[in-house]
Amino acid sequence: MFVNTVVHKTSTVAITICTLLLCAGLLIYSRECSDGAIKGIEMCLSVLVPSLFPFMALSSFMVKSGITQTLGKPFKWIMQKIFGLDDCFAPVLLLTMIGGYPIGAKGISALYESKIISENQAKKAAMFAVCSGPGFLINFVGMSIYKNKTIGIIILASQIISVILLGIMLNLFDRKKSNYNSVSEYKIIREPLGSAVVESAVDSAKGVLTICIFVVLFSAFCGILDSIISDGLFKNCILCLLEVCAAVSTSAENSPIEMIAFASGFGGICVHFQIYSALRKIKVNRLLFFCIRIIQGLITALLTHLGLSMLKVETMVFSTSTVEKASTSGGTIISGAVLVLVMLCFLYTLKNNKAN
Repeated sequence: MFVNTVVHKTSTVAITICTLLLCAGLLIYSRECSDGAIKGIEMCLSVLVPSLFPFMALSSFMVKSGITQTLGKPFKWIMQKIFGLDDCFAPVLLLTMIGGYPIGAKGISALYESKIISENQAKKAAMFAVCSGPGFLINFVGMSIYKNKTIGIIILASQIISVILLGIMLNLFDRKKSNYNSVSEYKIIREPLGSAVVESAVDSAKGVLTICIFVVLFSAFCGILDSIISDGLFKNCILCLLEVCAAVSTSAENSPIEMIAFASGFGGICVHFQIYSALRKIKVNRLLFFCIRIIQGLITALLTHLGLSMLKVETMVFSTSTVEKASTSGGTIISGAVLVLVMLCFLYTLKNNKAN
């Protein structure tokens, strides 16, 4: 009892001190904070919204319409024997590898909320179904930063392999082996096509807006840290822990590619919060999740190093101004802004229809 009280008071004091320091930082470095927030907004409009929203909507639709159960049947043996999961996870895992960080969590949450999978399977899949998408790694990291598409492909391949390896390792150390065919244990609800489309779009719009809020918030604080911390290596390490987009943009200028690969594999606390938000109804061990992300980052960095050595890839010198203005996923700031506006109008219209 005494220990719990001390820990609670200590954590409260620490949180209070950190909050006061952040408030002071916002006042002292208001311009830097504003510049960081602007960069975060640009990143959301040019990268996240165009690349994530379609995949999140597709992932949610596949679950609500029952397509995941149909598409997953050919992969039943692989999913059960290698990953210890039901076959309905196969499409979700595929979308994770091609969609981006929170896509896997969104798909897992949709499966769980539809009562297609058990909570144990949801927790297990959430630990390794985390991967950056090709839009970020190939277009942004490879083409925009290093002027070499091969680098982005190598990092993406390394990250996909790391996801597969982590899934296999987690299954080997899983003492609570999941019961397969969990689909038959629940009443499967396949929604009508129209309802599935509408609800998938609404859920995905809310999810993307939540992700953008986190990115802008963390980018603002990263702008403050960029002004406070002068040591380049220490600054890069802090950014890698906090926000992957800011870390990649800042660290790539004076850090090895392996560090960028680690940052992409780890994801950053900002991405972790996005995943926790998507998995809000699933109680995930956050300490274990954090440790596994570190392992994923290390595996990605190691495989990237091996890939670069085997292919003898050379990088071009780049400027930071090129990175900031780059289009990173085939979209533009204007297209991203239009997509956000459409989502807001859609949510507003749906709310009015429900009210009527």
